[in-house]
Amino acid sequence: MNEYQFEEYNSVGGRVIPSISLGAAGGFGISAGFVKKYDLTGVVGVKLFFDKEKVAVGFKFLKTGEEGMVKIKLAPNQGGAYITANSFLIKYDLDAKDFSGKYAPKEVDSADTKIYVIELVKHQPKA
Repeated sequence: MNEYQFEEYNSVGGRVIPSISLGAAGGFGISAGFVKKYDLTGVVGVKLFFDKEKVAVGFKFLKTGEEGMVKIKLAPNQGGAYITANSFLIKYDLDAKDFSGKYAPKEVDSADTKIYVIELVKHQPKA
């Protein structure tokens, strides 16, 4: 074993995929995999952004409070986080039920920080 630098894999059954989901009740769920990959330790809130043309939501995670931020609720037992977004959805006339689901965020550089972006996809009506 001296010629290898093995690291033990111990995430069996764990959530390792970084994702952001929109729940039908109107909140954004941040996966444990996202929290771990982007180290959201110490984050107190998030600034939300919206691109109407692309129906895209941007998330800027904050370690210090800023005006206009939404509080983030970290779930220490599950490792993920939750953001209540009903007011945001109402402002942009988005029905959470139409766009609910899991999204893989894109990392975008913006000035001095990173913004994580998801492009919402509207569910197709069932025939």
